[in-house]
Amino acid sequence: MHSTAVPSSELARLSDLIHTIYRGAADPTHWKEALPAIADWLGAERGVLYTPVQKAEDGGFIFTHEISDAMVQLWWTRYYTLDVWRLRSTEQGLVEEGSVIVGEEVVPTREFIQTEIYREFFSNYDMVHLLTGVVYGVEATQPVFCALLRGMDAGPFTPYDRDRMNLLVPHLSRALGVMRQLRDTELRAVSSLTALDQINTAVLLFGAHGQVTFANRAARRILEEEDGVRLRCIAGDDSRGDLVVDDSKAHAALRKAITAAISPDILNTDHFSRAVMLPRPSGRAEYMMNFSSLAVPNEFGPEDDAPRAIAFITDSAQPVVLNEELLKHTYGLTPAELRVIEMMTEGLTIDEASSRLGLSSHTVRAQLKSVYAKTSINSRARLMRLVISISQASA
Repeated sequence: MHSTAVPSSELARLSDLIHTIYRGAADPTHWKEALPAIADWLGAERGVLYTPVQKAEDGGFIFTHEISDAMVQLWWTRYYTLDVWRLRSTEQGLVEEGSVIVGEEVVPTREFIQTEIYREFFSNYDMVHLLTGVVYGVEATQPVFCALLRGMDAGPFTPYDRDRMNLLVPHLSRALGVMRQLRDTELRAVSSLTALDQINTAVLLFGAHGQVTFANRAARRILEEEDGVRLRCIAGDDSRGDLVVDDSKAHAALRKAITAAISPDILNTDHFSRAVMLPRPSGRAEYMMNFSSLAVPNEFGPEDDAPRAIAFITDSAQPVVLNEELLKHTYGLTPAELRVIEMMTEGLTIDEASSRLGLSSHTVRAQLKSVYAKTSINSRARLMRLVISISQASA
């Protein structure tokens, strides 16, 4: 995204908006402030940030601006299956991580206003124009959309609006990536150092100068192995110091990622899923690190000493444990399809899986094809990414 997408006179306003977005990373209550600010930035009367395949009571979340709980409930119970914007976007393969969807391009307005969902639902609230940022796509553990809506008189969203939404999506992905890693089942964040120390996810916090200011117990276990990454400690403190990577190329990528998280370029930011891969001399699978900025002040320290960035370390060598309940509930997978997925996570070929399961290769291929259809995924690599992300989120 080029800086010409935002006039210089508005850069300060954009900077404030992005700061507000990052406040939602550690404390989800701040999305009540961020979503109206996002809607205002994009000239929309209403907005919703939500998980489109999971209700809040099923582990998803929804934050709204000028959309009532009654409207949300009616959409879920009566109009979800009739939502032509959602259906067409999926059919056209537009629900990809980081993409921005303009409703007019998916369903022209003249066609949209003839649909059942518009006549019975959207018209009652003067919602006719849509702009959706796909924060996380269909292959993620939880797809996440940020949808903005305008009335008839406000006019459709434009390519300029698309550019502005494109600027926000990577920042939304980073803030929501942190929130999803740290929140509990009631959408309360893990918002203290003591709480961070108790979770299974490996977490590092970074200060203004790029040094690690805190490593939780899960992270310290990884660093103490010194299998490609270690902490050069300060004054004997085993949770503070400089992060060092043995591989020179990976070390350079790590330093670049830390710097970008501490001092983010608001106009050019990578999606949260863009990880830094750290090779391991032991020959085991690489570590993966995901970074995000933090708003200052934040819950992890006083303003003068608050961490500026957070990182999560994932050990991809750990065995993948399927969250069968989440997969069944979210995608409607059968026990037979889950067994095929389990074989895929072990790296088995179709023939090897069929032998293990006592089925024909034709049957296994048919079951795998059904899995692809239900998850809207068309390759084994993308399926493994989905399964691994669910495994990590469930740890």
